[in-house]
Order: sequence, then C-alpha cells, then structure tokens
Amino acid sequence: MSEKNDKLIVTKIQEGTVIDRIPPGKALKILEVLGIDANYPYTVALAIRVSSKVMSLKDVVKIKGKALNQSEIQKLSFIAPTATVNIIENYNVKEKIHLKIPDHVEDFISCLNPNCISNTREPIVSSFDVISKEPLILRCVYCDRLIEQKYLNRTF
Repeated sequence: MSEKNDKLIVTKIQEGTVIDRIPPGKALKILEVLGIDANYPYTVALAIRVSSKVMSLKDVVKIKGKALNQSEIQKLSFIAPTATVNIIENYNVKEKIHLKIPDHVEDFISCLNPNCISNTREPIVSSFDVISKEPLILRCVYCDRLIEQKYLNRTF
C-alpha cells in the first residue's frame, strides 16, 4: 500500500470530543473510564494502533455529543498522559488540552490497602500525592501505601 493511500478517513463531528495521541492499546480503557458503551446514544469513532508522525503508533477516539468535565480529563491523564483532548464546537476545535499528570489526585483512585481508612465507611475521599511521574508512583496520604502504574487499572 502506498503512503498516499494510507490515510485514515473519519468524518468530522459537529459537537463533542476528540482524544488524540493516546498510547496504543489504551483507547478501550478510555471509553470504559468515560462510561461509554454500546448504549451510548451518539457516534463514537475508535482507531487503534494507527500510524503517527509524532509517536509512531497511537489510538484516537472521537465522541460525538460529549464534552469532558475536569474530573474526566484528570482520569484520562493517568491512563494516557501523552494524549490531547480537543473540545469540538460547530466542527471546529474550541479548546485543545494537553494532558498532564497532576501532583495530587482525589476521589477516583482507590487505595490498594484494604485496611486504609479511605476504604472504610468513614466519610472521606481517597487522596494521593504523585511521588513520581515517570515511572508513575502514587502515595496514599492516609496510609502511605505506594501504588505503581501497573496497579492503577484495578483502582478506577
């Protein structure tokens, strides 16, 4: 196949979100975290392991009719820190967000320590400091338990 014919053709969306530069193989996890499944009422385009000039291979997700909130964007930063989130309005990019891992995160990641106070019936939310971004390591502020990247998928 020639390079000229190696283009991916996906139609534009009028309103919604395009998540680009996702590390290959992470697009399905992104849809899961965003709660998008077969019952989502609008068009979702998913491209997995497509060629990229910037990162050799990438995944891309287009979601019609959904603008991500700050909590969803924060969750995505832990799954795909290299990704960009494009908010689309009237077929144009209204806002482009380059994801980055924050220094602190609350509420959506659970501590792996079953005895941690955040896993009891106490009225508190989980809370983690980011100790390292590469490799990703989080520390629970309540029990000091460390969580590495490979264990994060189990927690949210």
